[in-house]
Amino acid sequence: MTKWEEGFDRRSFLAMVAGGAVTLKSQLAFGKIDERPNVLIIQPDQHCGMVMSCAGDKQISTPNLDRLAAEGAYFRRCASSSPVCSPFRGSVQTGLYPHKHDVLNNGIRLNPKLICIADVFGEAGYATGYIGKWHLDGGRPKPEGGKGITNMAVGGYVPPERRRGWQEWNGYEKSHEFFEVWKYNEQQQKVRVDGYDWEPTWHTDMALDFARRNRDANKPWLYYLAYGPPHKPEECTENFLNMFDRDKFVLPPDIAGKLTPDQEAAVREAWHVYYAQVAAIDHEIGRLVKGLKDLGIDDNTIILYTSDHGDRLGSHWIGKSKEPKKSDIRGKGAPYAKAFRIPLIVRWPAKIKPEQMYDALVSSVDLVPTLLDLADMPPIEGMQGDSMAGWCLKGEGPDNKALWIGLRDWRAVWDGRHIYARGKSYNHLFDHDADPHEMKNLLDSPKHEHIRKRMHKLLIDLAKKVEDPMLPQLRKL
Repeated sequence: MTKWEEGFDRRSFLAMVAGGAVTLKSQLAFGKIDERPNVLIIQPDQHCGMVMSCAGDKQISTPNLDRLAAEGAYFRRCASSSPVCSPFRGSVQTGLYPHKHDVLNNGIRLNPKLICIADVFGEAGYATGYIGKWHLDGGRPKPEGGKGITNMAVGGYVPPERRRGWQEWNGYEKSHEFFEVWKYNEQQQKVRVDGYDWEPTWHTDMALDFARRNRDANKPWLYYLAYGPPHKPEECTENFLNMFDRDKFVLPPDIAGKLTPDQEAAVREAWHVYYAQVAAIDHEIGRLVKGLKDLGIDDNTIILYTSDHGDRLGSHWIGKSKEPKKSDIRGKGAPYAKAFRIPLIVRWPAKIKPEQMYDALVSSVDLVPTLLDLADMPPIEGMQGDSMAGWCLKGEGPDNKALWIGLRDWRAVWDGRHIYARGKSYNHLFDHDADPHEMKNLLDSPKHEHIRKRMHKLLIDLAKKVEDPMLPQLRKL
């Protein structure tokens, strides 16, 4: 039984630190506070890891993300262990799989007993700050002026006691209003932010202001920057929309020629806005890096860039009617490559050599262990992920044979080439080398029976390792 199960909770941990029972090795490792690295986590919402020019997408130019990747460690095979918003976010706070941190789907509050990454950094003397969508406080906010609850409702004040160690707070439970830039005041009211009409610009400015103030105070910092795009709604500023022509997109073979003209037009419109939003986020990355350099703290700032999940963007069309629906086009929460593959770039000029590119398999539960390890922080008791710091610093690290992925009523395993999924919602086996667009399900192919058996064994082994409550059902398959 782990200390998590024995009740070794967040409150106990903080009390032990305050009482001197726990010694943070970071306090011993750094003689001067200004030698300790700053940490900036950048997590846009719904950025598919394959939609970057450094990932090989020739239909978009992401020069700032490409530069970030070239100046650090770029992990090309990273997966969201549970590819929807809240379960991923819970894992990036705790280093645990969703069935351990209890956020099994959107709209569930993070287990209040668990220690989070900001707790550890804060107790080590770091300033911590958060901006953007939180989505870990449970429920869905009510729409403005209405009584009902809708999936795209905005708002949701998060009280200080549920901010999980993030000291400076500009977060909200859930919001997708990129042109309506607002924050909560002390009276828990939404108020417009003067001078801004595009939320990512404000987020970047706030991150750099936080960095400047803590630099001036000679205090190391941890900041979580949760950009809204490229999530829905289909909103983007004209300068980025004008970079793309919807009619010139080359649609992949699983989409091209498979849909009605109206359906294809709807897909092209979704691609147009999505690609423009990714370009807009890339622009903000450039602003952030330049701003950190101007502040003189770029060299000793760890930047981790990732996302919570991807976007199907018309692949695996689920519509049954001839009329196109946006819910048929956009989507995540599925064991498809476009949904679960996410970007991962780690840059730290002072310690991480440039031009490192790795095919090591990385899960979203590995992000917290990696950041704690890089910053020379103690691990959180019971974390389930692996630190990838060795890859970043020494060019060697964990060699995972496969990754566990799961949500609701399905489980999957990905070995970097094959994705094998079983459950009520999905049952498939795809070979991404031979079939990158997942057009041929090999699950029942006699020729590929040996692969199916190998992948099923991997799934069972990983389910045991992560203590998956769905293990009994998987064993019966």
